[in-house]
Amino acid sequence: MDDPFATENEAEFTGLVITYWALPHGESTLVRMPSGKTMLIDTGSAEDWPALAAHLSAAKLTRLDYLVLTNDQPEHAGGFPFLHQQIIIDSVIVPKLIAPSIRQFVPYDKIAKQRELEENQELILDTDITMDVLLPSEPLFLSPQNNSLVFALTHDQLRFLFVSGINEQAEERLLARHPEQLKSAVLKVGDQGSNQGTSQPFLSRVDPQVAIIQSNTERDMQKEGKTEVLERLGESWAETYMTGRDGSITILSNGKDYRVFKQKK
Repeated sequence: MDDPFATENEAEFTGLVITYWALPHGESTLVRMPSGKTMLIDTGSAEDWPALAAHLSAAKLTRLDYLVLTNDQPEHAGGFPFLHQQIIIDSVIVPKLIAPSIRQFVPYDKIAKQRELEENQELILDTDITMDVLLPSEPLFLSPQNNSLVFALTHDQLRFLFVSGINEQAEERLLARHPEQLKSAVLKVGDQGSNQGTSQPFLSRVDPQVAIIQSNTERDMQKEGKTEVLERLGESWAETYMTGRDGSITILSNGKDYRVFKQKK
């Protein structure tokens, strides 16, 4: 079944399945490719492990082909020790520029296959699916989040942009160095919807049809002064989902068309 509009069950869908999981504190996203390969992007925080473990169990996952750690921040990599105890990980992918600092925080040395990716590298993950690295690049930013791995996951004609925890400073670099590679159907909003990022020039260039904020609750967005991002997304006409409000968000893609499901918590 490769028509995303012909099924209500992701298990029988044969295309690309991306699930942006709802977690209490951090971020984690599961990618299941047409061949059956799996990739987990970030592990959430240590406090998120019970919720992440429940998601992994529901997905019947005991093994990952790829684990991507976009940075060394607790909300992105803090769940690694628990994950590594429970799940077989074939390959870990990290940004080369900050690999030493990630290795200090995340003890992934026992994973046999390790890939350190740089800006402008392309990694073929599956048939018609590539990972195109856009950041980080020299020189290093002072803000740890701005050294995060930023990449576009391309499935045939569709692009899904993952910007980890970056803010406006890194967005300016992306606009300067990769203006033609930013346009994407789906944007994973940076830094859990912080007002420090998702600037209007960046959002205009990405021009997403769908934006996903991995943040616990809508109330937190308002309390932490993140409403400007919600307003900008609204003005851009992007269909915006928030995991704290809508639960985990799943997208089915056949490379030409896609469909969004939200799962109430």
